[in-house]
Amino acid sequence: MRAFEIYLNDERLCLAGIGDDGVLSAIVNWVTGKKTADLFLQVGGLINPTDEHVSWIRQKRLRVGDEIQVKVVKANSVDEPMRRYRRDPAKELRAKKNYVRSLAKELGWKIQAKSKKPMS
Repeated sequence: MRAFEIYLNDERLCLAGIGDDGVLSAIVNWVTGKKTADLFLQVGGLINPTDEHVSWIRQKRLRVGDEIQVKVVKANSVDEPMRRYRRDPAKELRAKKNYVRSLAKELGWKIQAKSKKPMS
């Protein structure tokens, strides 16, 4: 499989891979605003057959001058992810409903839900 060998300042952090069906990402984020400034590295992905999100590196703090190397390699095995989780459809539905309610309130709209009882 293709894999990412991740180094920070010449120190190997992980060998990440998701097999033959999914998404693998190595991302450097710089987030800044009036009250915040954050620089960090993330390495993770999605394994499609199991619908499983995986993470090897979550928000590893970076500093100016850090050198990140992502080496694309072929590997028979990879490091075990630090975190694995599957989607939770019930949780996602609650989040969608809360988002719609929040937008409706912001826009001054009133939401009318259908009655769950059948009308006779």
